[in-house]
Amino acid sequence: MKNVFAFLVLLLVIGSAISAQEAADLSAIDPSGQTIVYWHEWDGAQLEALDQIIANFNANNEWGITVETVAQGNTGNMGEAMNAAITSGDLPNLVGGFSSTAQDYYLDGVLVPLDAYVTDATWGFTEEQAADINFELIDGFNRISGEPFNGQLLAWPMGLSSVVMSVNLEMLNELGFETAPETLEQFREVACAANELTTEAGGDVQGFPLRANGQDMEAFILNQGGSIFDPETNTFSFTNETTIEVLTFFQQLYNDGCAYIPETNFQNTADFAFGLNPMAVGSSVGVPFILNDIEESGSGIVDWTNTTPPWSEGNRTLVLNFRSVLMIQSTPEQQLATWLFMKHLASQESQLIWTELTRYFPYTNSALEGLGEEFITANPQFASVRDVLLDDSVRKYGASQILGYQQAIAEFSNLVADITTGGRDVAEAAAEREALANEILAERQAEIQP
Repeated sequence: MKNVFAFLVLLLVIGSAISAQEAADLSAIDPSGQTIVYWHEWDGAQLEALDQIIANFNANNEWGITVETVAQGNTGNMGEAMNAAITSGDLPNLVGGFSSTAQDYYLDGVLVPLDAYVTDATWGFTEEQAADINFELIDGFNRISGEPFNGQLLAWPMGLSSVVMSVNLEMLNELGFETAPETLEQFREVACAANELTTEAGGDVQGFPLRANGQDMEAFILNQGGSIFDPETNTFSFTNETTIEVLTFFQQLYNDGCAYIPETNFQNTADFAFGLNPMAVGSSVGVPFILNDIEESGSGIVDWTNTTPPWSEGNRTLVLNFRSVLMIQSTPEQQLATWLFMKHLASQESQLIWTELTRYFPYTNSALEGLGEEFITANPQFASVRDVLLDDSVRKYGASQILGYQQAIAEFSNLVADITTGGRDVAEAAAEREALANEILAERQAEIQP
């Protein structure tokens, strides 16, 4: 995770990226006494962590800056609120979002790129601070190449999550397996063997819950050395050899009764918590929800872990996701005040609060390595993924952030449904969905062509 050259690389990238901010002079700006408004999408433990971080900043920042929050409920509601605010001009200073939403707001003319703030001699990160931050990951998610973005830093991360496979080790031991499956062959053996079990309460164990979720399947394909997207040509490929092989594997698993399609998006992990399947794929930040379901269901599951999907030799991959915050245009004083709060998010104090309450992974080395032993011991599912994150032999992968990618990958989710409940030929369905995905992507990309 250490990235001692990251700041030098960052400076080189910024040399060609600042564009409109190139003439910005922050030295004469005084952020003192500013109040900034932050629209967020958090509740529960995430909101508790956010409130603590903001309270610390409001009480201790030397400029008397005050951060006020407005809860928008969820990302969908926030998108609708932002669309209305862009029309009315009544905008917040800071809003939660992703790199894709940052690109939309940039094209709408309301987003502020962050390069000038990150490296400013007075207000930016020191060399020591920058060396502690994993800019390699941040840049991979939040810098967008090509016109009109030109590699500018469009968003700042809140935290890092990953795609994980939760495994019920107690059930595996009952079936005669000692560890989580590391190959597709072992995975099939576990899923098919579990399908023969009945729980103590009389429920049927159903094998593997196969969601029609593009990123779930992408994680399996990446761990077999394949890919569904070519970043050099910005095109999807659902018909390459490895992807077809993995899709065929899961079609056969489903046809053999060793996999089933959950009725709702999160039923797979709920069933896992109830002891109704041996393995389920989801997000690393889903651990608290699984623990809550285990307690409510009375399933009594204790010995379970999070890991990557099965991998082939040399191809083990951890698929990562960022949640971010975006700076919205206002006065120079408010923008600088907003940046100082964003910078506060990267402090070790804030990173530890966010990590320990939300289970998001920090993006600073000091926080990742400085988590207390008590927390690590008490959260074995977090610790198991942290070990993978720190393992240099494991590839860290983030999906392309170009505009249109998220809409287009929905066709890959549809492809999973095509080949299972739809019963379609894998190659034929893959070719059809690949064409549709590339059509969607091209349409969105055409919106930003000069």
